[in-house]
Order: sequence, then C-alpha cells, then structure tokens
Amino acid sequence: MKMMVKTGGIILVSGLLLAGCGNQAKASTPKTVKQPQLTYLTKQVKSLYADSKYEMPAKQLSEAALTKANMQKNKVYKFRGDLSKAQQKTFKIDQQQLQAAKKIFSVQDTLNVELDKDQVLKDESFKIQAFNNDFTYLQAHKAKFAATIKDKATLLDREIKAVALVKAASTGDPDQTKIDHARDAINAINVKAFRDKYLSKIDEVNRKLVEDRALSGNSKIYDKNGNEVPTRDQFGNIINDKPSGVETAPSEPATGEQTSAGSTTETQSGSSNPQPSTSKVLGVSFISQEAAGAPEGCEAASALEALHYKGHASGMSLASFLRTMPIASNGNPYQGFGGTPYAVVDGVYQSIFPSAFTPWVAGFGSASNISGSSLDGIISQIAAGNPVVTWVTLNYQGPQWHHYDWGNGIDNAHVVTVDGYNSVGMHIVDPENGTYWISKGAFNAAYSYMKFAVAIS
Repeated sequence: MKMMVKTGGIILVSGLLLAGCGNQAKASTPKTVKQPQLTYLTKQVKSLYADSKYEMPAKQLSEAALTKANMQKNKVYKFRGDLSKAQQKTFKIDQQQLQAAKKIFSVQDTLNVELDKDQVLKDESFKIQAFNNDFTYLQAHKAKFAATIKDKATLLDREIKAVALVKAASTGDPDQTKIDHARDAINAINVKAFRDKYLSKIDEVNRKLVEDRALSGNSKIYDKNGNEVPTRDQFGNIINDKPSGVETAPSEPATGEQTSAGSTTETQSGSSNPQPSTSKVLGVSFISQEAAGAPEGCEAASALEALHYKGHASGMSLASFLRTMPIASNGNPYQGFGGTPYAVVDGVYQSIFPSAFTPWVAGFGSASNISGSSLDGIISQIAAGNPVVTWVTLNYQGPQWHHYDWGNGIDNAHVVTVDGYNSVGMHIVDPENGTYWISKGAFNAAYSYMKFAVAIS
C-alpha cells in the first residue's frame, strides 16, 4: 500500500523523493564552444565558390585554398559528436561542397595540362577513367559548371580514344579494319592540329599495309586480259615489284577467260543483270594527277583511268585530256569545271559535277550518271565490269561545307575511281594517293555526303 506523506514542500510517494514545482530539474544544453571552428570552415568553403548557391567555382580556386579548407574540416570532424543537429547539418553541407570543389579543381587542372594550346592531347598514356568519374559527378551535382567544360571534356575523351585506336592499328600486323576505325575516330575530331598529327601516322600504317599485301601476294590485281597490275604509290611509283621470272596467276578466272566447262566468265561489258561475286578487282591502272601538274585534276584523272580500262581514249595523256574538259566561266561545277585544275584558286570551287562531267566523258566512251546509287548499286556496276568514278571526301574525312553563289559545296571533296570490292571493303584507284583498300563503312560515309557517281562502260 502506497503512502503519501506531505512534509513541508516535499511529497514522499512510496519512499521516492520528487521535487516540487518550485524545484524542477533543467534539461542539459548542447555545448557551443566549437561553433567558431565550424563557422570558420563554412567561411573557407564559401570562398571556394563564386556564388552563394555553390554553382560556380571562384576564380581564385587553388590547391592551397583546398588544402587549407580540408585541414579545417579535419579539425571540426574531431568534435563532430558535440555538434547540435543544426550544426551537424551545416557540417555535412560544408563537406559536400568541399568535395565538389576538389573535383572541380581536378578536372580544370587536367584539361589545362592534357590539352595544350592547340587542343591536342599532351600525354598519350593518360588514364581518363578518374577524370570521367569526376566529370560525371559534376554533371549530377554541379550542372551549371559542368556545362561550361562539357565540350573540352568530350574532346579530351575522344582524343584519348582515337589515339588508342591509332596505337591498336599501329601494333602488330597492319589490319584494314583497325586502320579505318582509327581514321574515322581521328576525322570525327574537329581539331586541325590533331588530325594533321594523327592522320599522317595512320596514313603511314595504311601505306605499309598496301606494301605488305603487294609483297605477300595476298591482294594481286589484274587487268581485263589477266595481266597483273602493279600497285603504285601517290607518286606513281610501283611498290609491288616481284622477283623477275615469277609468274602469278589470278585465283579466279580472269575477265573473258574460258572456264574448264567451256563457258565464259563475266565479260568486260558484263551481263544485263550480273550477280556480284564475293570479291572482284577490275585492275584499273593508276594515273597520277600530281605527275601531270594538276593538283586539282582528280576528276579528269579518275575519268581517264576508267576510260583507259575500258579501252577508250587510249592515246590520250592526262595533260591532253584536261585540255578537253569544259570550264565554267561562272564557276558553277554543275555547268563545268570551276577555275583551273593546275593551281589552287581562292574563293573558287574547283570541281566539276556529274551533270557536266557525264556528257564530257561520254564523248570518249559510254558514261552513265548513276548519282544517288547505293553502295550496292556501285558494286553492281563493278560486277558488270564497269569502274565507277565517285565523289568522296579527301582522306575520307568529315565534310567541310561552304556556301557559294551556285549553292553549297564540300571544300575537301575528292574524286576517285572505284574498281573493286570484297566482303568488307572497296578497292580504290586514287589519282592523288595511289591504289588501296578501304572499308565499306568508311567509303560509304564519305560517298553519302553527295552521292555523286558516274559509271564508265
């Protein structure tokens, strides 16, 4: 039985002592002696940013400022258990903003170091994963700042990947697919200094591949009579000389050759609906535009290459053939050649398009404007024995469009003769760069910008 005894101002309940209303115990209050240290940290973190919303870094953001703020953060961290809930929230924000500032400084420093004044990768062995991780973090937490460096971050990533592809193409035995992938990656980067540096490297790898194929005999080329056609470099020099006395026969019956069954394989003119074989190379002979002193004469040189293969204009040199080319006085390539093929003329689009090219070439042999054809359409013409003159881009780079009085044109356009194909590539007779294979993807991309093509039969 509980007993209540009132004695003065004290009430006893079952032997328990309770304080009266005038003697209530007060709750303990949090310590605030550490507040100055937290306030100082917050001030330092804010100084790392240019705005109160922590969106953009301060101009004076430096490694020294980050180190100082980090040391202050460590001091506050030691007595974090003494902080009130409000103080703990402030401390958490300070830590998050300090971490973000470190990442901002890191990516800024990387971009400044790795991309030189020409925007070309400085260290080819640079590992970009940590940079990409930091940039991804900033895109999520500092979107406004990330947007200001997005182009440079993307450029750095693309250059590193392109360089990796160049290394892969340059290592071990040359491989056309690797070469084409590397070339595509280089051309996708809109930095002239970078393209100039690495296209020359990949061109050297491609040249070696052509030489290796020629020397190994893995890619022999034959004319319509079954005679081997030598591969030539951009200067017209033969680069696949074989030892004297060595006879080489094509792996498949040459054009017009009798098979063992007595039937004749596909003739030069081709059947009305030829079925493309797995691979075929017509063997169009190379003609150098540079040797003729015509740096802008790729259209005429390509046309004459194809005409000679078909037995037309056989007595004409490129110099004499160029004299017959129609010139457009108004510079409109749809009406004739603009300017002169013998020198570069500023402000003039120096080319001739199929609308004027076809009737000109048809004066020496049969020419059909097949512009707009798909890649399969070009292959069908070659299967029929007809080389195809095509308008592509120089070195299969991205197009450099420019507006002229007559319309839009590609300033880095180039014209070549296509005379072969296999399961993965197209064989090119290039009046500027010699004969070579290029992947179907790379060729089709460069061809598809204009889709200009003329078949010579």
